[in-house]
Amino acid sequence: MNQRGKRWPWHSGLLVLAIAGLGLLYRGTARPVHLIVNREAETILTHARRVEDVLWEAGYQPAAQDRVDPSKTTRLSWSGERIPVLRLDRAIPILVEANGSQRVVIAASEDPADVLLLAGEMLFVGDRLQVNGLPQLSTFGQVRPEHIALRSALSTRLEEGGRSRTIFSAAPTLGQALWEAGIRLYEGDRLSPAPETILDRPLTAALTRARLYHISIGDTVVVGRSAAATVGQALSDVGTPLGGLDYSVPGSAEALPGDGQIRLVRVTEQVQLEQRPLPFATLYQPLDTLEIDQRQFVQAGTYGVVAEQIRVRLEDGLEVSRAVEAQWVAQVPADEIVGYGTQIVVRSFASPDGQLDYWRAVQMYATSYSASRAGIPAGHPWFGITASGKPLTKGLVAIDRSLIPFGTRMYVPGYGFAEAADTGGGVRGRWIDLGYDDDNYVPWHQYVTVYFLTPTPPPTSIVYIFP
Repeated sequence: MNQRGKRWPWHSGLLVLAIAGLGLLYRGTARPVHLIVNREAETILTHARRVEDVLWEAGYQPAAQDRVDPSKTTRLSWSGERIPVLRLDRAIPILVEANGSQRVVIAASEDPADVLLLAGEMLFVGDRLQVNGLPQLSTFGQVRPEHIALRSALSTRLEEGGRSRTIFSAAPTLGQALWEAGIRLYEGDRLSPAPETILDRPLTAALTRARLYHISIGDTVVVGRSAAATVGQALSDVGTPLGGLDYSVPGSAEALPGDGQIRLVRVTEQVQLEQRPLPFATLYQPLDTLEIDQRQFVQAGTYGVVAEQIRVRLEDGLEVSRAVEAQWVAQVPADEIVGYGTQIVVRSFASPDGQLDYWRAVQMYATSYSASRAGIPAGHPWFGITASGKPLTKGLVAIDRSLIPFGTRMYVPGYGFAEAADTGGGVRGRWIDLGYDDDNYVPWHQYVTVYFLTPTPPPTSIVYIFP
């Protein structure tokens, strides 16, 4: 048979177009999901509908100890503009010290109570907990626990004036436990065993009060007994001596007031070390190996840390002043680098208006307008005139000129050929306003794929990054 001039059957070309169309349709049906892995957030597009499948598609295979929220078997739901959020916390080894014993557990939880439970320990009232060397309240929700120290509270039964109460505290001594429970000891009081008794086991203590005297300390009134000649001596007698920066009213060298009322102001200064995050910058880098309108992470950004040494003055436990004594950058942030594609690929598609070649396809929100709907009254010199000076008619559209230059030829399915020729006060970013004559106006409020037709403009006139 003569093979010269043999051609592909016409239905083979249709098959190629159908496959390309199905590929575009498949990509267009992917849905966004916010994925947070160890506090690092990213947004991915996926066709998966279960949490486990989304993680697998994103390249994550959770271990048994990892925490996934919601659970791996949960089916995702997109309602309205709500985007599902998935969280994956990788398990790490955590050293748990509990009452002199040590144990390493593997956990993904940031809640120290959950980690302690894995180590066979539970938190109770009065327990003392440190996370990464700091009190729990100063670290909760800020850092992942790597070292947890627990000192369990012990019970102390206190007998006083015929009444009995039980105190739970992890304080090192009996006196400190009573102080933390709001029970004050004054000169003349008798406590058995002594206040300096080490709390290393449950105790029963008996407290007998001396005669009372009135001393105001902040919002509380301390009572005691004294025959001193000066205020300072009286304060010492009742177990509340002046110390450091403390002061009293009347002054410590003055005689006791006739009404027996003394005000003692406890003054302390604390030096605190505070940290705050130092944000990183996002830099964009062109990639000629990546197609236009695609992005790729080149380098993940990391926050830096600014440390401050602060001196805080407290009077009766209330802060009255603070001053920054020193400030330094403890960790320099690393910039995030995002690569954007600059490669232009010309493609074709079959439209109702024939076979068209395009070099870019962008999803945009389309609205429509006409001369009488543009907000300019009839009779005005600019009525029905576009920003490019052309009379408004079907085929001329308004765009964000910072992204799309005037004269750019486009094709909008359902509308037809379009030329960028107008602007609008609210037309910004991925928004295209389709022009019409008043007589053939058609309302638009929907997302469409806008095709940028060939010829391809010079690279210097292309805005590669659309917001």
